[in-house]
Amino acid sequence: MSRVKVSTTLDAASVAEAKALVGERGFSRFLNESLAMRLQRVRLEKLLDDMGDEFGPIPAEARAWVEGQEWPR
Repeated sequence: MSRVKVSTTLDAASVAEAKALVGERGFSRFLNESLAMRLQRVRLEKLLDDMGDEFGPIPAEARAWVEGQEWPR
C-alpha cells in the first residue's frame, strides 16, 4: 500500500487525547484507521440512500426487529 504525507489542522485536545491512548509512534496509524472507518460509514450511508431510492424505505417492523438485535462482540 502506498503512503502519502499530508499536512492538516486538528483540534489540539483531540490530538493530545489520541496520542495519550496510542503514543506518538501510533498516531499516524490511529488517524489512518479512523479515516478508513469514516470512509466506510460514508459509503454505507450512500448505499442505504441508493437502496432507499430504488426500493423505498425500510418497513417499520423490519427496522424494529433489526434494532432489537444484539450486536456481536
